[in-house]
Amino acid sequence: MTASPAELYLFDVQDGIGVLTFNRPDKLNPIDWQLGEQLCALFRELRERDDVRAIVLTGSGRAFSAGGDAEWLSGKAERVIPGISPREAEQNMPRYQRKTPAGPIAEATHWIHAVDKPVIAALHGPVMGAGLAYALACDRRFADSTTIMCAAMVRLGFAPDCGVSWLLPRLTSLPTALRMVTTGDILPADECLKEGLIDELVEDGKALDKAIEYAARFRNAPSVAVELARRFVYKSLDCTLEEMLDYEAVAAVLSAHTHDAPEGTAAFVQKRKPTFKGH
Repeated sequence: MTASPAELYLFDVQDGIGVLTFNRPDKLNPIDWQLGEQLCALFRELRERDDVRAIVLTGSGRAFSAGGDAEWLSGKAERVIPGISPREAEQNMPRYQRKTPAGPIAEATHWIHAVDKPVIAALHGPVMGAGLAYALACDRRFADSTTIMCAAMVRLGFAPDCGVSWLLPRLTSLPTALRMVTTGDILPADECLKEGLIDELVEDGKALDKAIEYAARFRNAPSVAVELARRFVYKSLDCTLEEMLDYEAVAAVLSAHTHDAPEGTAAFVQKRKPTFKGH
């Protein structure tokens, strides 16, 4: 297992499954600028790592994540650079971040999609604010009955960020999305399941086990085909049918030149289980 600087998260890889654990349990795993930068760097690295076939996101202690670090956002904490408040940090923002003014906390949502591998959330306790965005950006969400979800930004006087306003109406109904971002209502686990915000409600304390069990299905899968399929489903949200037919045709050619495509075809004809290599 590896830990981030200051151990803001833990990351462990076992048999092709990477488990990323938010690791500030005493504060319900808040997200600040420093952690956002570390998450972006990690996901950029994972995009290129062939030893990781799927990723599970979870939180230590009593929560997945309570969202943005309220102390830091208020300027009362000095966690990014010693002696520098959020406002001063914004003034000193590097040029490349001027093009992404929400900074690495929001950029991490992008990388959960762009990592090009299945990402599964194991949820318990508060899933709020930026933590809600990260959970919704995952491909599938397993949760137990302690889970509560909240687009908490409005409770603090902020408009929604980190992609929440894009993600919510794609996973739940428009009225529910509007209710969450305008009122900050807290939804219990059973309502989250009903509204499509979680995919499976499991026995308390078992969300991580179930998420890893699901992620293990990709361990010996034809990963090029899996990752192209995942990429195209997300791309289809902003494309026409004609565009997707063209993209899929290109992908068919790409995947046909892998080891796995002829192996899968031969196994089907020979009525045996395929031995995929992931390339």
